[in-house]
Amino acid sequence: MRLSLRLMIWFLTIMPFSFFYGISTFVFFIMYYILGYRKNVVCKNLKNAFPEKSKEEIKYIKREFYKHLADYLVEAVANFHMKISDFDSRYKLTNTEILDKYASEGVNVILAPGHYGNWEWVSYLVLKINFTCVAIYKEQSNKFVDDLILHSRGKYGLLLHQYNDAYKYLLNNRDKTPICLYFAADQRPAKNAKVPWVNFLNQPTAAFRGLDSLHRKTKGVVLYVHNRKIKRGFYEVEFRPLNNPGEVDMVPDLTNRYFKALEDNIKEDPRFYLWSHNRWKFTPSPVEALTNE
Repeated sequence: MRLSLRLMIWFLTIMPFSFFYGISTFVFFIMYYILGYRKNVVCKNLKNAFPEKSKEEIKYIKREFYKHLADYLVEAVANFHMKISDFDSRYKLTNTEILDKYASEGVNVILAPGHYGNWEWVSYLVLKINFTCVAIYKEQSNKFVDDLILHSRGKYGLLLHQYNDAYKYLLNNRDKTPICLYFAADQRPAKNAKVPWVNFLNQPTAAFRGLDSLHRKTKGVVLYVHNRKIKRGFYEVEFRPLNNPGEVDMVPDLTNRYFKALEDNIKEDPRFYLWSHNRWKFTPSPVEALTNE
């Protein structure tokens, strides 16, 4: 089975982009029309996030989301064979000078994207910024899939650590070269975890404490990674500061600032957020709701 998958991935890596997007169209048809992949979750999320939108608008966003999800899946595979010139033309970083400034000043940086647009091409950042680059990732239960992710994202020198390991890495290296940490903070925490609740897309949302905790250790600056999908296979990324270097105690805190920036990004074009993720599976208890008012 693994050998078959490796051969299939090898075959895909030698194909041109036009071939990938032909596959994407087929994947969209299967997910949307045949399997109905997580359609109930997608519909619920969209209706709750945008109660002001009509049924026709929700249906349009839903269908376009599935097209984008299919694109994202094939782009994740394309990552295995993409050349630097491919990244240069398809994944435009608009203001890396802000990162050059922080690197020259020895300021640590946390890049905080959401699951919007294409977050898989993060490996490319290593080639464009003057930091030791670390990304937090969640280990996959399937060892083969986990190895593929580590290879794909780490091929240019990006260091990948699970959350606790990344935390230890920061503690051991905070007085050395400046670090750029990549952390998508919009995942759903465990059900029984004691977490803050924020107002995100018209509903109470459980949030990781990790962004604030990691920032307190780096004492640097957090940049929201604002992503735009220009057209199929082409993205534009802008780095937007959420605080000033060294600023630790903030009102609102970084978690709230992050979710506000992500919400603004989504509202620009809702089609490209990961609506199939059951982000709002849990609701706050009365005590949690009262605590977070």
